Amino acid sequence: MLLSDNMNAEELAKMLDGLGHPLRLKIVALLARENRAMYLNEIANSLGINRALAKVHLKKLEAAGIVKSKVVLDEERGKALRFYELVPFNIHLSPDVLKEVVE
Repeated sequence: MLLSDNMNAEELAKMLDGLGHPLRLKIVALLARENRAMYLNEIANSLGINRALAKVHLKKLEAAGIVKSKVVLDEERGKALRFYELVPFNIHLSPDVLKEVVE
């Protein structure tokens, strides 16, 4: 996702809101560093947080379009697992860009 891809003010605000928490920034950094889809528990364990907290923040990131998820059936365990991966994005933010997006 690029800011120049005709993003409007609401979409920009949603994306910035998604990035607007230190733990969500850590999740994005982890997914960028690993460069692969990761299971919810894997993310939580890597960051030393509980699964429920990781899920709340991942939902916010997904709503902002920063991560996407997919469900994979684990036949061995007999359950569905949700994996998250980073959506490539590039944000260039300046007063001129904000002026253009808002107008």
